[in-house]
Amino acid sequence: MDQEQVRRALDTILESPEFRDSHRYRELLQYLVEESIAGRTPKESTIGTEIFGKDPSFNSKEDATVRVYINNLRRKLEHYYLTSSTQFTHKLTIPVGHYKVEFTPTDEKPKNKNGKRRAILVGISLAAVLTSFALGYLSGRSVGPERGRPSGPNVIWNDFLKPEARPTLIVLGDYFFLRERTQVSAYYRRVTINSDEDFQRLIAQDPGFAKRYEVNNFTFLRPSALHGLTQILPILQESTNGYSTKLASQFTMADFKSNNVIFIGPFKTLFNFQKFLHTLGIEYAIEPSSVTIRNPETDSLQMFSIGDQRSGSYEKDYSIIAKGSGPEGSIILLLLGFAETGTIEATTAACDSLLFKAVGLKYPLYSFADPHFFTLVIGTEGISQAIFNADVRYFMQNKPLLNLSRTSREDSSRIR
Repeated sequence: MDQEQVRRALDTILESPEFRDSHRYRELLQYLVEESIAGRTPKESTIGTEIFGKDPSFNSKEDATVRVYINNLRRKLEHYYLTSSTQFTHKLTIPVGHYKVEFTPTDEKPKNKNGKRRAILVGISLAAVLTSFALGYLSGRSVGPERGRPSGPNVIWNDFLKPEARPTLIVLGDYFFLRERTQVSAYYRRVTINSDEDFQRLIAQDPGFAKRYEVNNFTFLRPSALHGLTQILPILQESTNGYSTKLASQFTMADFKSNNVIFIGPFKTLFNFQKFLHTLGIEYAIEPSSVTIRNPETDSLQMFSIGDQRSGSYEKDYSIIAKGSGPEGSIILLLLGFAETGTIEATTAACDSLLFKAVGLKYPLYSFADPHFFTLVIGTEGISQAIFNADVRYFMQNKPLLNLSRTSREDSSRIR
């Protein structure tokens, strides 16, 4: 591609829905393309100072802003080429390991009318398949051994639906963001900072970090939160106990005094709910993504680790459904994943009337009339919030647990 062709391709990308309203990503991509046309490969520190307004003393080893934006930019480009109807002779890519844009030729060739017609038919067929996957998935078809719309809620919901039970508080896991002090609209997400407590711990180790960043005044919800609500609300509407919703960042221990609680979200949005994982025998790590479950009766550990969580738009994940006793005599239900795929499948499976029939096929020694408190792990694979595969990996019935003691609160606060 000559320079004029590259710039025309860039203009088309910048005007696409993927980039049209993303000022920072438009600016970043345009800068990288111009540098590549000029035969230069910009350094991370240079991008930090020229695009993100960092000080000349900017240390890329301590500040991951550039790497985060570049990684997101790769995904936006990938999504653009996957969803665009335009035929491309070349694609703009940013290979992992450096920040120089490459213009790689595609294998696409001009199609004749018959070829075009076949492509349209294939596209329609593929759309039909994806639609059938999505419709089946959204109507509750997940790990159940039979296909069809659930006939009613499973036994998970007995404690929430029984007459004169407490109202239910649905807590949605929201993502914690920081803001650059030198940039009015520059927001920053760091996977190890998921609460005010995490932020305070970091600045205690690195006081200079607080000079560059401050806690943002709003958080962010992913589509899995809305999906969870659409699955759960039809069930709770059958109860006369009432329900309400709240963000995890706003949740306090006082909310347990009069509510049973359901949490929906990724591990990294737990906020105060981290305290309960210890009592349920669950520990997790964000990087690399893994969850470990301890069986108190046998004192054995079961670990589930995700290697490469994403491959393009394809995503592997684990869904964790854990139910136990919370403080103040409340019931707590955690619907967790590491990413969207796992979180969405957790709520879908929890609302599937056939869930424990599927679990019983794998664990026939258990009685599933009412498992009451338990921990369930489901392996999931999917793309664009549609689950292609979900299978039961682990099940453990839990005995009723005591309220959180001071010791357990201290121990669980150290879980990363």
